Amino acid sequence: MTFEIYHQIGHNGSWNLESITQDKVGDGIIISPRNMNKKAVERLPSSIREKSIFDPQFFNPHQVNKNMQSYGFYPETVMPSGFGTASYVEYADICASECINFQQRLNFRYYVIPTRYTDSISNIDTFIDYQSEHYINPFLQAVAENGSDKEVIIQLVLNGHAIKNEILTTELLNWITSIEKINGVYLVTELAPRGKQIKDPRFLYSLLKFIDALVQNELKVVLGYLNTEAILLSIASPSIVTIGSYENVRIFRSETFDNEKRDMRSPRPRIFIPNLLDWVNVEFIELLIMEFPEYKRYLGDNTYTDEILSPSYNISGVKIPYKHFFVESSKQLKRISQLEGAERAIKVCQTIESAIREHARLREAGIMLDDADHLNSWLTAANLFMKERGWRS
Repeated sequence: MTFEIYHQIGHNGSWNLESITQDKVGDGIIISPRNMNKKAVERLPSSIREKSIFDPQFFNPHQVNKNMQSYGFYPETVMPSGFGTASYVEYADICASECINFQQRLNFRYYVIPTRYTDSISNIDTFIDYQSEHYINPFLQAVAENGSDKEVIIQLVLNGHAIKNEILTTELLNWITSIEKINGVYLVTELAPRGKQIKDPRFLYSLLKFIDALVQNELKVVLGYLNTEAILLSIASPSIVTIGSYENVRIFRSETFDNEKRDMRSPRPRIFIPNLLDWVNVEFIELLIMEFPEYKRYLGDNTYTDEILSPSYNISGVKIPYKHFFVESSKQLKRISQLEGAERAIKVCQTIESAIREHARLREAGIMLDDADHLNSWLTAANLFMKERGWRS
């Protein structure tokens, strides 16, 4: 089955909206209330909203920023003395009703049932009971009271330990498939520690198997907060994969949802090069083109490439590199999306293998980019998954 490409909205979300409306890149957006206040979301055109997914972001119920306060349905603002775990159950119906009413009124694509982030699941029964009492049951009741037949997806945030625990993921799968009126899962994963790319093949292999198990149970799967590994995860046939601008919407980190101010440094300018399946420091671009003229073409054919290559262009801190990424990554993903099953998996493996060879060619020429270890991990995970599915011996 084909998959759709959604923009994961974060800081400077107008860039994503411009990419959709002007460049025709992407099928929809995932809205972040942490970055867009209520009025900003209400001002979105109905044509955008009806293709949007609203992520309530209940990850840290103790903390809400100014944008989130504008919605009026977060536990920290609804409860008279602020959020308290022991007493939240008394207010869960209110939060759920207000959140679902907002999602209904603005006619988003799905109802999303949020979740609270937990860094460990020590007891699966306790986890399920907590999620059911605080989120699943109140939100499903609110959906029923709205009388809408809109599809419902539940949010699930799992860390690397959980994903790699096959007993745990099987129990989670049994729980999810037992919930009536649920049509899909909005899956977010956190792997810590990690660099800019995922280099843990066991994590990726386990994640592919879990996505596949959800799909085999006829659930829609929305994969949030993805970096370039979206192309790899596509072989498990998710319904939606995501692209984003800044790293904090391409890599989920729970600490992002703390209100504590952190050292916010401007990101080092990097450019996505499709045939390398990676972002490359901008300082290398001119050198690459000088040594290998074909790299001007490899950067991609879009309206932003000439701007990036212009000697007078100051790339630091502006939107062009990200809009270039939106265009080129979506091209790559759309081509993959037209394939299915083993055919898609084979094509993805060929793409990864080609990127590995290209990194090796550059190293042999003396150009030492960031290591491409992540590609070996991706290929290992893909090979194991294909073997699991019977697509290779």
